[in-house]
Amino acid sequence: MILNDKEIMDDLLGFLDKSVSMYHSTLNSAEILKNAGFEKLELAEKWNLKKQGKYYLVVNDSTIIGFVIGNDEKSGFKIIGAHTDSPGFKIKSNPVIKQFGYLQLNTEVYGGPILQSWFDRPLSISGRVFVKGQTSHTPEVKLLNIDKNLLTIPSLAIHMTGADERGKVPNAQTQALPVIGLGEDFELDELIAQELNVNIDDILSHDLFLYSREKATFLGVNGEFYQSGKIDNLGMIHAGLVSIINAEASDSTQIFVGFDNEEIGSSTQQGAASAMFKDVLKKISLSQGNDEQDFINQIYKSYMISADQAHAIHPNYISKSDPTNRPKLNEGPVIKDSARKSYATDSFGRAVLFDIAKNNGIELQMFHNRSDLRGGSTIGAIIETNTGIRNIDIGNPMLAMHSISEMAGTKDQLLMIKLMKAFYESK
Repeated sequence: MILNDKEIMDDLLGFLDKSVSMYHSTLNSAEILKNAGFEKLELAEKWNLKKQGKYYLVVNDSTIIGFVIGNDEKSGFKIIGAHTDSPGFKIKSNPVIKQFGYLQLNTEVYGGPILQSWFDRPLSISGRVFVKGQTSHTPEVKLLNIDKNLLTIPSLAIHMTGADERGKVPNAQTQALPVIGLGEDFELDELIAQELNVNIDDILSHDLFLYSREKATFLGVNGEFYQSGKIDNLGMIHAGLVSIINAEASDSTQIFVGFDNEEIGSSTQQGAASAMFKDVLKKISLSQGNDEQDFINQIYKSYMISADQAHAIHPNYISKSDPTNRPKLNEGPVIKDSARKSYATDSFGRAVLFDIAKNNGIELQMFHNRSDLRGGSTIGAIIETNTGIRNIDIGNPMLAMHSISEMAGTKDQLLMIKLMKAFYESK
């Protein structure tokens, strides 16, 4: 997958458009790795791994792990981690609401979306559906993408909005429910069965989400920006995939992981807070003939980049930025630091990454929250706590984070790939 800059960015926009849920972004990531010669493994099987062998596995349909075995089985791991999920709306059980002639779906908020940004846009439904399998413990999973403009969340006319109501966050239960049609004769499972060409009685359960039908696009007088939903954090997923595929093999085993459920705390089997990832690392180590002590030694020789999007200074809200650390679009990847350790970054981590960047002609920026604002967090500190692996939190600067339509710089994406590739190949 050696591409030029234009091909990389075109591929990113296509990836964003196809990745309509965390299940689809994981499937698309798996296809990219498979097409690059990575061999699929299963989590619950014995592995026989070879030096410079390329492998990948999918965990619970929504976490992707790809790795290239290093030449030195005692060396530490070089890891880049990101997440496959984005904020939005999840469809509840028994979702159909019929009132005053309207058909609506009952939803709940997933993560922390900017609710107002979801209003008055064409939306549809995506996710996974479980249907009857050969046994009760082996249901079949099917991915669903209803590929048409299906529903919308209509806003209230300004004439009906009191002055004290304007600008307030909508009530998620009463004011942010999507409209899907008119009438009384509608059941969601009937639509799902028709889309998937399955018997409605075979549908057992599903995890379904709303998604925007608007396409990713370039914008700006010189095409310097791109705009799309789910840039946080599929921008980093795509960068990590491109970098591991194009990196030269090294003594260390190179790993890329895209976890699910970062937006809701990571406390799932496929999330960064589970025991799963350390088990994967251990299986990689043991399959190379290492013992338990060798594996522990590897952990403390390892280094991980936690890659999640960062905040750029906003031209309309300058006062929201730190006085001396103000990341700008298209001026390079951002190291995120926090005294309360919501980010895993410390001076050791900064030293390592600054040296790699300097050796490869890459400028880095720094992000700190204003001291009177509480910022976000990501997977870095979680992985460091659960595994003992040193972490640093980085990301590309962007605007409108958690909107249904986010904005980032094209040059930053290319610089991030260059930085990640250099990290995988560094000594």
